[in-house]
Amino acid sequence: MRRIVLASAIGLGGLLAPNLASAQFSGDWGAISSSVAVATDYTFRGVSQTIGRPALQGSAEYSKEVGPVTPYAGLFASNVMFPDTSSSGKLDAKIELDLMFGVRGEIEKFKWDIGYIRYYYPNSDLPPAASQSLDWSEGAVKLSYDFGFLTALGAYYYSPNYSIASGHGHYWNAGVDVPLPWYDITFGARLGHLRVQNNANLGLPDYTDWALGINRDFPEIWGINLALTYTDTDIKKNAHLENKSDSSTGTLNDRVHDTTTPRIILALTKKF
Repeated sequence: MRRIVLASAIGLGGLLAPNLASAQFSGDWGAISSSVAVATDYTFRGVSQTIGRPALQGSAEYSKEVGPVTPYAGLFASNVMFPDTSSSGKLDAKIELDLMFGVRGEIEKFKWDIGYIRYYYPNSDLPPAASQSLDWSEGAVKLSYDFGFLTALGAYYYSPNYSIASGHGHYWNAGVDVPLPWYDITFGARLGHLRVQNNANLGLPDYTDWALGINRDFPEIWGINLALTYTDTDIKKNAHLENKSDSSTGTLNDRVHDTTTPRIILALTKKF
């Protein structure tokens, strides 16, 4: 069975890059936001989506306040590159296209967001209708609270069928953003954990990932944001993989492990 590294994302490879969408055009009809970004790597949940190579990304979002809540719909796109463990080559997937919609709200310093994300990989050599399709979906619940001296964040993601027919997938993530007293720099830390039903299909064991980083806005330089992030996982070479629903087993492929090793990522975002 073919196994690959796959973990899609909404956002940059850098931990602390800002939300890709930033409101620019607004009126009684709602608001449209967009941005573009470049990063030295595109990682998500600690796993490189470009085999350690640079990524060019963009997003757009439409939102409209309806009383105390704000429904939204958005689009995210990035180049990707995944190793094919059945050969020494790479899968044909070159583009990730994510569609998302949901509703968010704010009560004083508390923010919440409930959404749905659909991940597409056009022109992939795995047919979308195949049982091991790269395409998949998940729901998300995200919470944050601004204490002033730091912002605490938490999120839970659930997929009824994680990518590559990996069954039920659960991902938890928590962290903090701390404004530092020097040069308007923000420090951030994240800790996450992924658990799926069929690890042998996904090609990854259940694992924990973490990231530390800093970022700063530069309004004097075309309004860009610069983020520097260190990210890592607890995945080891030759990790044991076992489907929890059947007897399929395997070991982590060396080419897959290369995408889970420690990385330092530089990301640049420009809002429009």
